[in-house]
Amino acid sequence: MSCSLYYTAKRNTSLTDTENRTINNIVEKYNSEYPFSEKAEDFCVYNTTKNGVIFSGATKPSYTNDFELSFEICKYWLECLTKITKVLHDCQWNVSLDDVSLIYSKDTGWIFPTEIDYKKLFKKTTLL
Repeated sequence: MSCSLYYTAKRNTSLTDTENRTINNIVEKYNSEYPFSEKAEDFCVYNTTKNGVIFSGATKPSYTNDFELSFEICKYWLECLTKITKVLHDCQWNVSLDDVSLIYSKDTGWIFPTEIDYKKLFKKTTLL
């Protein structure tokens, strides 16, 4: 069984040349310095710029039977995405691991939601 990390950033203005170069350097660094023994695929960026989407992609973390290792692999790619998010700080982001929406904090970057976060979200979206 595998899962994928999906990411999309939207705003009204296109990527600048500087943003594009900076993002490419971040992606290249994380792809080339991948510290784990097996890589399912590189951090992937799609070439899509429609409907306000200026950055998007998906990455399949390596599958392993070791939960802690799988978690560390996901955290590695989220660290990459956090650096990109800081470059594109003025965008509306949507980031998920399959159907689980992730949370962005300026202090910690992209993180997995806790049970408390899910309860808050569920409370907001439940029809009574």
